[in-house]
Amino acid sequence: MKTKLLVLALCGSFAAAAHADGTGIYVNGGTTGFGLGLATGSNNLTGRLSYDTWSRTFTQSNSKGNYNVDLKLQNISALVDWYPFGGAFRTTLGLVANGNKATLTAASVNGTYTFNGVTYTASDVGSYSGEMKFNSTAPYLGIGWGNPVAKAKTWGFVSDIGVLFQGSPKVTSTATCGAAIAGTQACTDLQNDVAAGATQLESDLKNYKYYPVISIGLSYHF
Repeated sequence: MKTKLLVLALCGSFAAAAHADGTGIYVNGGTTGFGLGLATGSNNLTGRLSYDTWSRTFTQSNSKGNYNVDLKLQNISALVDWYPFGGAFRTTLGLVANGNKATLTAASVNGTYTFNGVTYTASDVGSYSGEMKFNSTAPYLGIGWGNPVAKAKTWGFVSDIGVLFQGSPKVTSTATCGAAIAGTQACTDLQNDVAAGATQLESDLKNYKYYPVISIGLSYHF
């Protein structure tokens, strides 16, 4: 219900902004990656559509296991900006099609793998695959500076500071056993430890449910 109300509010704000004659584009970079956006509206209310993307690789390690994480950030945002003082400062409310996800690969240490704190040899593990995803639709709340459709100047500076409420990560992982332990209790133990390791990884990354958004960029007004 909350999501539906937010969608209706955004649609109403975009409809109001569409009647204004100001249009601008902007490019930005920050914690959501590099993006391109379109804005329309007035000095007091604007609607924005933006696309941001980036990727990075890092290692997540603890006593329960080691994983290489290939993270891909990809968002399409529908944002409404309100300029309460008619200047450059704004507050922003939005809804984001959240494509943030990660592919997980078990990282070996001296030829062994660790799942749920249990060490297995390379011959014990046939294959491993894992994935981390977030809520596909996420609200955004923030503040910023700069109006891409301001008529006072053609080029401008824009910035955003806010939070993307993308929910706690959901981790799924599966493993097949190597020939050495296939069909044995050790194989069942391995698969149980892989599942438990995924649960632990979810807990380790739970703070990502509140993703900080910080970006700066340049805008051009038509």
